[in-house]
Amino acid sequence: MTQDTLFSNGCVGSVPTSSPAGLADVPPGHLQPARTFAREFFAALKSNSSIQAELTAAIQECFRRYDTGPFENRFIVGAVVEQILGATARSLGFDVENSGARRQAYDLELSPGYGISIKYTSSVGRSARVRLTNSQGAVGEWNTGTIFVLAGIGIGYADVYLTPGATIPAGDEKSLDVALRPLLHFWGVEPIKSKAPEPEWLAVVPNTEPRMGYFLPIAVPARATVRSPRLAGDPIALDILQSGRSQTLLAHFKWSI
Repeated sequence: MTQDTLFSNGCVGSVPTSSPAGLADVPPGHLQPARTFAREFFAALKSNSSIQAELTAAIQECFRRYDTGPFENRFIVGAVVEQILGATARSLGFDVENSGARRQAYDLELSPGYGISIKYTSSVGRSARVRLTNSQGAVGEWNTGTIFVLAGIGIGYADVYLTPGATIPAGDEKSLDVALRPLLHFWGVEPIKSKAPEPEWLAVVPNTEPRMGYFLPIAVPARATVRSPRLAGDPIALDILQSGRSQTLLAHFKWSI
C-alpha cells in the first residue's frame, strides 16, 4: 500500500469560508487525507485479528506499568498510545511518521504537511469530555482530524466538519474540549447509561447522523489501578544517571514511592 494510493484524493483543496454545518462531505483539503487514512486504517485493522491483539496487548501493558492515577504519567501514557498507533499503522503497510517531536498540530504525519491527532480517554460516560487543546490565551480551535482511542469501546475518527457543534470551552476558558456523546452518536455507538441528571452544557450539544467507516469496535483496555504505580520519570532519570558521568548520584538513586 503506497502513500500515493492512500492519499490520492485529499491533498488539493481550500478551506471553505462558510459554516461547517452541512459540509461534512466537502471538508477543507487538509482534512481529507486524515479521513482517507482513518477509513483505510480501520478497514485494514478490522481484517487483521493478529495486529488487533498486539495493539490491545501493548496498551494493556502500558497501563500495567504506568497507571494514570499519578498526574505525571498521564502525558506519558498519551505519548505511548501515539507510538503504539503509529507502529500499528506501519505494520499494516501505511507510510506514517510519529511526528510529536517536531509537530504540535498533529501526532502522526501522513504526508508532508498533513497529519492526524490521537487522543486516548478512559472516561466514556454520557457526559464525558476529551481535551483537544491546551491554550495559554484564547480558546483553541479543532482544526485537525482526530482518532479517538476509547477504553472499552473502540477507536473512531471525527473532525469539526463531521461533528459540528461538538466542542465546548473548558472550565478555564483557555482550552477546548469535545463532548463524547455526539461523537458516539456519529459512530453509531450507544452511550453508557447514567442515573445522574444530564449536565446543562450537554443539553445544547447537537448530535450528528451516524456515518459508516469512521469507527472500529475493538477491546481497548481501560486504565489499571495499580497499588504501587511506577512513575514514568523514574526510568528516564535512572537512564541519565547510568550515562557514566554521575556515579555518585547513581549510587543514591531510589525509585519513587
